[in-house]
Amino acid sequence: MTRKRCKISLLACVDTNTYRRCFCVLKYESMLKKLLLLLLAAASFHCAPRRPELIPAAGPHFRSLTMKFSFLDNETRQHGRVLWRFDSHGAKFLFFTPLNQAGLELDVAGEDAVLVNFAKKTYWRGEFDGLLERLWGIDLTLAALQTLLIDGVAPPGVFLEKGIAVSLERGGDGAPAVVRLRRGGAELTLRIHKSEFRPGRIVLVDYAGRYRPDELESVLAR
Repeated sequence: MTRKRCKISLLACVDTNTYRRCFCVLKYESMLKKLLLLLLAAASFHCAPRRPELIPAAGPHFRSLTMKFSFLDNETRQHGRVLWRFDSHGAKFLFFTPLNQAGLELDVAGEDAVLVNFAKKTYWRGEFDGLLERLWGIDLTLAALQTLLIDGVAPPGVFLEKGIAVSLERGGDGAPAVVRLRRGGAELTLRIHKSEFRPGRIVLVDYAGRYRPDELESVLAR
């Protein structure tokens, strides 16, 4: 009697010894089947498909990140929402009020920054890293910030030399989701809620002809 016949029916077993052999084979095959099902379930769990990588569309396009920030030190507590759009021509940050209105706009060409207050029709001009230093005590160039938030890379020569500690949490697609920057008693947290490519180009407006220049503290004040 073959193993194949024993697998089909126990009625084909005509003596006790044959029956025992058939029963052992069936029990072994049943356990093996259960084990294979468990292995397949585990494999499907660990091999769950990841979200597809962002790929820009053809033609002119820019990157858009929607973030929430929070800042805390010994004297100050700040939080808000910011929209960051950039391409190879420039970068534009929009800072929103609690009423979801654009209160401040930060335009950056290279590392040259212009901060605009729409309500007061004033602007401040300076270096991007100098602005972050005065705002949050963390002086980073736009290039370093972009590498950190887009690629999740913190070059030691940039951050350690400045005494900035970086912690990073990635989302399900492997991209940075939460970035924390600490320096002394100050901590800046950036949470990325949406990242996408959009068609078009970043256009930086020259506000010198329509708004008046002012000190940074005055431009920041509401």
